Amino acid sequence: MRRKEVVMASITSDSASATAVPDREVIRAELEATRSAYHRLVNSLSAADWKKKSSNPAWRVGQLVWHLAWGAGYFPRGVEECRKGKSRTPPAWILNPLNMLITKFGSRGATPQSVLEKYDAAHARIVTCLESVRDDEWHKGVKPLGAFGAYKTVESVFHSVTLHFREHEAVIVEALRRC
Repeated sequence: MRRKEVVMASITSDSASATAVPDREVIRAELEATRSAYHRLVNSLSAADWKKKSSNPAWRVGQLVWHLAWGAGYFPRGVEECRKGKSRTPPAWILNPLNMLITKFGSRGATPQSVLEKYDAAHARIVTCLESVRDDEWHKGVKPLGAFGAYKTVESVFHSVTLHFREHEAVIVEALRRC
């Protein structure tokens, strides 16, 4: 093993023994609450709301809700990267423009129904992933994961689903209030 792997294995081992195993049912409830909030948000949008500019200059409201549904599909990959201790996520200077382009093109033709179906499919994969986590895996992690470069663990990836939703929900709500 290389030095970095030995250090990370030691940190992971020490963290796992010093930290309690997360309550899977609490995480599942958080994920379900986020799914319900996503549904409420999408169902609250009118056709005019869908086309409104958000405070994020790159995206409109409909593009943001599509981005949330599409992005939810990547959280199981994040868990897998944490399990392996190796991230394949490109650096932010590549990821951010790519994310913008994927969202702009991917959201074309998106409807409230299509984004709800996309989110629900991703949610089902996230819950399946949650069920597959062993007690000794919760504190395994990787840095960087995603565009933010923060150390993430298997547990924190599941909480990131809600954080990602809240981040964009705030932008959408702000856009709707402005008009």
